[in-house]
Amino acid sequence: MTRVYQVVYSKNMLYRFHSKNSADCLMLEDLSLRIFKVLDRELSKEGILLVEQLPSLIQRLEEGIQQDATEREGLSAEAQKSDRLGQRAYPFLELLKSSLKHKDPIVWGH
Repeated sequence: MTRVYQVVYSKNMLYRFHSKNSADCLMLEDLSLRIFKVLDRELSKEGILLVEQLPSLIQRLEEGIQQDATEREGLSAEAQKSDRLGQRAYPFLELLKSSLKHKDPIVWGH
């Protein structure tokens, strides 16, 4: 019996953000782009976030999460729950904080 498998390709690239003493953070391209827009940085296939940059990046992301929450206040209860930046960006924010604590850079695409 021959089995035929259909391969489905997604246009969404998977990014693996890694820091030496922290858990990896995996994100699809759509979320990565959204977060990097908040951080006012360009997302490339590979890169590094230096330890010196982390405090300002953490602050920007926390402010972006707060702004997203404020903008959702006028929406319906169902709309407030969907695609919240705070919920989706939480693992990446924790990676930023952990990397700062351990003084390790964050790399991706290597």
